[in-house]
Amino acid sequence: MKNKEYHNRQTEVIVDITCDCCGNSCKVTEGIVDNEERDDHGEKYYDFEYMTLSANWGYHSGKDLETWDAQICEKCIDEKFSFIKFNKTKTRFI
Repeated sequence: MKNKEYHNRQTEVIVDITCDCCGNSCKVTEGIVDNEERDDHGEKYYDFEYMTLSANWGYHSGKDLETWDAQICEKCIDEKFSFIKFNKTKTRFI
């Protein structure tokens, strides 16, 4: 016999991420969780593809102790940041 408990919880869900370069959505997938074993059955899920660029400015920079970050979509990375030589590695899934 399956015993289940239902809890009312407030959770923060990110429903969209917009590119700080072009303003378009970084959302690539939206769906509904369809698995009876999970507590969040029927809840929406979202997948996003983006890169986070961040900087922590130190003293003597003109931006003392400021932290900057931006989310950039894959299209903008390919088109507008191609001049940057990123250190790229592939993730291996087992």
